[in-house]
Amino acid sequence: MTKNFEYKNTESLKKTAIEIIKPEKCTGCFGCYNACPFNAIDMKIDKDGFFIPFINQRCNNCGNCQDFCPVISKNKNDTEQKFQVPTFYAGWSNNDNIRLKSSSGGIFPELAKYMLKNENVVFGVGWDDNFSLCHMKIIEEKDLPKLMGSKYLQSNVGDSFKKVLSELKKGKKVIFTGTPCQIAALTMFTDHPNLLTIDLICHGIPSKKVFEKYIDQMKKNGKVVNMFFREKKWGWSNYNLKLNFDDGSNYEKIHKLDPFFVGYLQNLYLQRSCYCCPFNRIPRESDITLGDFWGAPLNIRDNKGVSIILLNTIKGKKYIDNLVRENKITVEKIDYETATRDNSRIINGVYTIPLQRKTLLEDIDYHDFNYIRNTYIKIPHPIKIYTKAFIKNLLTKMWMH
Repeated sequence: MTKNFEYKNTESLKKTAIEIIKPEKCTGCFGCYNACPFNAIDMKIDKDGFFIPFINQRCNNCGNCQDFCPVISKNKNDTEQKFQVPTFYAGWSNNDNIRLKSSSGGIFPELAKYMLKNENVVFGVGWDDNFSLCHMKIIEEKDLPKLMGSKYLQSNVGDSFKKVLSELKKGKKVIFTGTPCQIAALTMFTDHPNLLTIDLICHGIPSKKVFEKYIDQMKKNGKVVNMFFREKKWGWSNYNLKLNFDDGSNYEKIHKLDPFFVGYLQNLYLQRSCYCCPFNRIPRESDITLGDFWGAPLNIRDNKGVSIILLNTIKGKKYIDNLVRENKITVEKIDYETATRDNSRIINGVYTIPLQRKTLLEDIDYHDFNYIRNTYIKIPHPIKIYTKAFIKNLLTKMWMH
């Protein structure tokens, strides 16, 4: 069923969704933006560096934004296909090249390739020509690398939900991948059998303003032309953050020593709603959930990367079964406790808000990133981090042999 989001006659004027939930609970999912029949909503970066809706003069108070806000409204498209408790698997691509270029085990690119070979459509997140992160559509496998790899930033979804509905009306099959809140928003519009939704085990979204100050600092080395949050030079569990500059030089640092990434992992500048996320829980909103299987047993762990796979619907299970049947991926069933032990965001979306978050986000308007780093971010000693990385890699290699 696809929900109608044309104008509805209403007997009384309704508040907008953002008036009800306030910016503190808004996830920036773009659901209201895509649902508004009057183009009365502009998605802009707020004072803290996150997308939220701003209502313009075209608003008719029709209430559509409420109906399509996943924070406010119950998803009426939930079907009997959804499992109340997902089936958990460890998994990885059988193509080592794909696996090494992926953040974890390479399951997403295998799903995307399966979809694209039949002239269908994949929506995912990539860098645009202005080095901004946005959702984009691909129809050819050669463009798949744009969507591969983790991007720890908030994506500009734009009108992607409308584009998904358009492709479905053409008879295309569609994969859409995004954060749990983005998938929750999209599934408010449709539960079309040809739509496969994939969400991520999401740590939260960092402030765009903080990220831009970080990039401004890096520009002293040259213009940034590409960025990899998860480069596997030191292996899957000790991944590097890597920047490419226009002069051919690179910046590489193990993630536990890069100041932006350390601050992100310390939850210093996440979106306000990420500290109490209503979508990082079971049952999930997607057909398939993917993430890093940090708690992988030693008999299946190696440094190429292992994904955790949550099959949340019958539809999701069919796609994974097809990849296994075609020998594209390997999966091993795991139990609930093993799956969630080192992946708490599967079942719990709550973090404590750091006391320094408010002043940090105020200071970012007046100071450069070095000031933020020196004032707020506690970076471990490099010797300690590199020693741990070396020992972990050595133990993994010894076990595998």
